[in-house]
Amino acid sequence: MHGTSRIKATFLTHLEACRPDTVFYAGLVGLSGAILTRPDADSGRLFLAWLVPTLAWIASLYGGDYFDRELDALAKPHRPVPSGRMKAGTARNLMVLLIGAGTVLAVLLNPLTVLLAIPAAVFGIAYASRLKGKGLWGNVARGLPTAMTVLFGSMAVQTLPALELVPLAAMFWIHDSGSNLLGALCDRDSDRRGGYLTYPVVRGDDATVRGLAGFYAGWLLLAATWPLYAGPVDRLTYYTALLVIGTLGGVAVLDVARAPRPIAREVGLRAHELVVVERIVLGCFLVAAAGRVELALAVGAPSVTLTILARRLMRRRYEPSTQR
Repeated sequence: MHGTSRIKATFLTHLEACRPDTVFYAGLVGLSGAILTRPDADSGRLFLAWLVPTLAWIASLYGGDYFDRELDALAKPHRPVPSGRMKAGTARNLMVLLIGAGTVLAVLLNPLTVLLAIPAAVFGIAYASRLKGKGLWGNVARGLPTAMTVLFGSMAVQTLPALELVPLAAMFWIHDSGSNLLGALCDRDSDRRGGYLTYPVVRGDDATVRGLAGFYAGWLLLAATWPLYAGPVDRLTYYTALLVIGTLGGVAVLDVARAPRPIAREVGLRAHELVVVERIVLGCFLVAAAGRVELALAVGAPSVTLTILARRLMRRRYEPSTQR
């Protein structure tokens, strides 16, 4: 392979590992926490409120490729590590490097953020290495770092997190637990072959759909009631955006609920594509509701656009077995 071709192949491999259709979400959650705490915060702190969670998210993706390498060898041999396009050690080292870089930046921003960064990293690694195959506990563990991201964003602009954001952190926790459960439904058959006792593997499709509906109702209830008792947000902007977000999430749940049993992987993937777009909007609509509409559009519009484009362009690399 020529030098240029090798560089291109390496770039595409790492691009695939970073999953550009998911990579924008975590930073938007951190940015939301910062803006809700201090809408007039300086741009440097806002940038770090976005950057640090983004680095942590990418680290978790490399970590997933490393810890899931044996399962992927059975179920997803096209993935970067089992296909041989990326060494397992490379994925592990990049995970450690990105966690380290994010931690240093977080501590420089506010030393107390280490109280959030450490448990978030621990739960992220624990999920990838051990908890993924522990039923619903794995899904709940995977959602926790996003809740901490909200509080981190708040601590990016002041010493301690704003207490009024705790219900929103819980909302993101519930939302991402449900999103992860949907992903587990998509991977049900491969997880079963690999011996991973995920919730869909152990409890089946009907119980999983009930779980998805429960998570959906939980986060939507918290989101709908939060402005009534906390948070200086513009309610018209807030509830208008929430209507769009709630509709996308509801359609995703209905799609899998109405599907014939067993639920086909393609059905789960279509629902997950809706959720991928929905959570990008969820991650930035709070910025607009806090009065920074121009910032929400500046970061939200390209994030949604790039997410959709990445999903379409990378689909054959992610899921070649689903292509016709």
